[in-house]
Amino acid sequence: MNRTTTQVLSILPLLAYLVFLLVFALGHPLYTWDTVPYTAVSLEGKHDDASSLHSQTYNYLSSNLSPEQFGGLIAGPYARDLYEDPDHFSSQLDMYRIKPAYIAALRTLGAAGIEPIQALGLMSLIPGMLICLLLFAWLRHYCSTFDASTLVVIFAVAARITDLSRVPVPDTFSALIVFSALYALLCKRWHALGASLLIVSVFVRTNNILYAALVLLCLTWAAYSLRKNNRCGDYGDWRIFAGSLLASCIAYLVISSAYDYQWWRLFYHTFIESQFDISAFSQAFSFTAYWTVVTDALRQVVAGGAYLVTTLPLFLLVFFIGMRGEWRGLSEYDGLKMLTILTLPVFAAFLVLFPLVLGWDRFFLPFYGLITVFAASRR
Repeated sequence: MNRTTTQVLSILPLLAYLVFLLVFALGHPLYTWDTVPYTAVSLEGKHDDASSLHSQTYNYLSSNLSPEQFGGLIAGPYARDLYEDPDHFSSQLDMYRIKPAYIAALRTLGAAGIEPIQALGLMSLIPGMLICLLLFAWLRHYCSTFDASTLVVIFAVAARITDLSRVPVPDTFSALIVFSALYALLCKRWHALGASLLIVSVFVRTNNILYAALVLLCLTWAAYSLRKNNRCGDYGDWRIFAGSLLASCIAYLVISSAYDYQWWRLFYHTFIESQFDISAFSQAFSFTAYWTVVTDALRQVVAGGAYLVTTLPLFLLVFFIGMRGEWRGLSEYDGLKMLTILTLPVFAAFLVLFPLVLGWDRFFLPFYGLITVFAASRR
């Protein structure tokens, strides 16, 4: 076989998976209730009142979805109430507007003539495919083309990219921004770009501040220490990271203030009882109710002892296997190892702050990709 044929065969597993993902995601979209508010904020204009935006949103969805798909969006007491009450529906929207970069991307696609439903689908599918391609490019630094191609497919299946890419929510877009930042920082040494993408990630989803702040703080310290001790390193100018850390924290505070983000209100609404009118929420913090949710989440990590409801344990196992014999070298300036270790406190923080085990994989997707790269680098 000639070289071109060999190269094509080497990437055949990845190409086959991407074709499958494209066909499957486009042919089997999965619409959840979140489709409704994301459609609303992509459609809304400057002068829309609650009633007109409500009717415009539901009329659009009923006209562009099948009766079965639309019926699923208004099924249940919570969804039905919001379908019938424009004011209650309007009260929910700030929880979706709080992702301004994602909303801006949807509106940009809309301005280009793409329908909201199609834009939502593309904003899940395209980032999912790009994550696979970016991971492949990164893995090629540590293994053969065929091995990298195969590892990407294994990763995509284990990390559930197949499902995440067909649900119209910002999960894969958020993961792509974070993973691209890590690729720029660790693989390409494009420090300014990587740091800027971490700032952007906060505008895509505010909880990205957990990892972005840890990474930027760690890189600031590493770059400053190397410079102070006149040691060589690939960490660049510490002021880039320090400035980006400050900018990301300010962005988080400004966005949270602008959209009245309240952790306990979101926790209660998500895990304890859905609030028809978010603005009327007045429940005082209850440690008993909070702890019940956290302990239930811990019990769900392995459901019935038969199958994993989150693949976090699998990727943690891969991480600890990769770290075997590496713990003694934590004082060394190894950026890939350092930033992979920083995923551990983020996993712990999600258990404390957002203990929805069934939803963890969509938040941890970029970290699963980083762990895959780290493990491949330790082969």
